[in-house]
Amino acid sequence: MHLRNWLSILYSFGSFFSSSQPQLINYNQSNSPLPFNTVRCIAIQDSVKWFGTDDGLARFDNENWQVYNSTNSPLSSNDIRALKVENDSIIWIGTISGGLYKFDGTIWANYTEFNSGLLDNLVRGIEIDQSNNIWCATTEGIALFDRTNWFNWTIASHGLLTNNITSIGIGQQNEKYIATINGGLDYFTPDNQLTIHSIVESGLPDNSALDIDIDANGKPWYATPAAGLVTDLGNGGPWDRFNLSNSPIPTNGLTCLAIDPIDQRIFMGTELYGIVIKKGDIWFNYSTDNIGLQDNYITALAHENNQIKWVGTYDHGVIRIEENTSGQSDNQLTGIQIYPTLLSAGESINIDTEDEINQVYLFNDLGSKISIDREPTNQIKLPTSLGSGNYILQISLSNSVVRKKIIVL
Repeated sequence: MHLRNWLSILYSFGSFFSSSQPQLINYNQSNSPLPFNTVRCIAIQDSVKWFGTDDGLARFDNENWQVYNSTNSPLSSNDIRALKVENDSIIWIGTISGGLYKFDGTIWANYTEFNSGLLDNLVRGIEIDQSNNIWCATTEGIALFDRTNWFNWTIASHGLLTNNITSIGIGQQNEKYIATINGGLDYFTPDNQLTIHSIVESGLPDNSALDIDIDANGKPWYATPAAGLVTDLGNGGPWDRFNLSNSPIPTNGLTCLAIDPIDQRIFMGTELYGIVIKKGDIWFNYSTDNIGLQDNYITALAHENNQIKWVGTYDHGVIRIEENTSGQSDNQLTGIQIYPTLLSAGESINIDTEDEINQVYLFNDLGSKISIDREPTNQIKLPTSLGSGNYILQISLSNSVVRKKIIVL
């Protein structure tokens, strides 16, 4: 069995009874008018679903499809990267090379670097704040459109650490959270005063984030490409993080994120492991192995309601997931404790679990495996030659894998 498939099985940490299996419908180029199988963004407007693909924009009302592209609409770029609905009639569209579009079902408007104050024709994030301003994430900085004038924030104008902006979130008090590639997080107060948070300045776990959502308590959550799931416990830290070292999450590389507004479950997309779901301290997984998901490479997530989710994939179009939450089993990982976690080379670590232990591995911070002895079954002894530092103890149980951090003095 390939390592990828084996890991996917190991990390199916949320399992479901057959009676509660989510029901899947897959729409792709072969069975629907969807124009392309890579779906980058999803927006839900009442009963209408909008899908942004690499080759056109699709509108689906649960029965009928309408595809918009450069041959039948004013769209000059078919590569759609951002969608934002406004009330029940307007959709805002961000493209790779055609700038920002506004469409009300009849009339199109296009804003580009040539006819407006938009700095860049690549728009990959759109949000509307409580003052009705349009915010755009571009590769040349942050853009704000107040319906009349444009305002921009860049490295040159406001000291941003990068102009490469990925996503925008609007907080409960009209504050703004801006994610970047290698430029940390840009925070705006309700009156748009800027503060920049980075690894150096505030201990941010990752200077890059690909997606943002805000929970019911007003906390921003970030999908990062290298540090897992991150949230801000204050205002620019302290930061809480969930990664391979301290949680059941199967990867530190997340692609997208969407919080269910009803039950506050956090849905996360990955490239290899499908959808990871965090419900408090309980973790679940929807993947090709456990629910028959058509693709484990997830590019977009959207909640139609508490039961129906829409999922964009890299190779297999869009998937409608209908959950049976009333029958879903909260199969939490078997409790496991290890102690001590702060010890010296040559000392032993006890593993306290009711589950069967199959294998135990020790890795250093570079990911290299270190030989260890198990004596007796639920105890391992560290080598006397082990140097000081942080290590990861990986424990393979009967139906899951647990990673725990230890510190060697």
